[in-house]
Amino acid sequence: MKIIKNKKYIIIIIFILLFILLITLLFYKCYLNINKFYESFEDKKTIEIIISRYNENLEWLQNEPYNKYSYVVYNKGINSDYYKSNNFIKEIELPNVGRESHSYLYHIINNYNDLKDINIFLLGSNNDPIKKKESDKLIKMIEDTNSAVFISSQYNDVKNDFYSFILDDWEGTNEDNAKLLSKNNFEKAKIRPFGKWFENKFGDLNIKNIAWRGTFSVSKEDIIQKPQSFYESLITDLDNNSNPEEGHYFERSWAAIFHPMNNTIISSY
Repeated sequence: MKIIKNKKYIIIIIFILLFILLITLLFYKCYLNINKFYESFEDKKTIEIIISRYNENLEWLQNEPYNKYSYVVYNKGINSDYYKSNNFIKEIELPNVGRESHSYLYHIINNYNDLKDINIFLLGSNNDPIKKKESDKLIKMIEDTNSAVFISSQYNDVKNDFYSFILDDWEGTNEDNAKLLSKNNFEKAKIRPFGKWFENKFGDLNIKNIAWRGTFSVSKEDIIQKPQSFYESLITDLDNNSNPEEGHYFERSWAAIFHPMNNTIISSY
């Protein structure tokens, strides 16, 4: 009888120990899940969309993925008749100079100490099918990687590949903007062609990527690796005319401006 009794006690003890082990494992699993949740929450980067607008209605902001993010509008038009959601932060009125490059540099200069982790730069005309396709892909990659993405075309050497590039005239193609823009206001660059202008700004720097159509993102870290004065010196090329040739030079040079982009993923279209 004693042996049977002892066996019962042993079984009970084993059961209690297994129960304690099970509870411990459950608590440990909960701890890991909670810890993982807080880690992912802490690592989630802040995102802001910066929009250069003239006369566009910005209704594309109603749709995914744009309706998930806060946005700032740099308005160079004569009206504020555009879509504003709960994610709308503010409008900054600017003179109509320098196209989107001026707006983007203005944002960097005036928010240098308060930039978001990921800064998405888009044109007001993002409803254009090609631009929207690119920006849709851009934001999806940002969401998948939790990183800024510089979506671009790749070249051997941008300075040399486009060295002789000049424009003697140019008119925008957006119909909403064309209603208000005056004709024949194109201004040629003071330093041209593109290659000479590039050398003046960036020397012999070899970059291989161009973000076309004013659509890209960049990390805060890659912006502030250069002093605020660097961006202040660049914007002076853009503050005198609404349609400067330099605007097209800047479009080809964002990878040089933010070089090296060690905290931004460089991706092809």
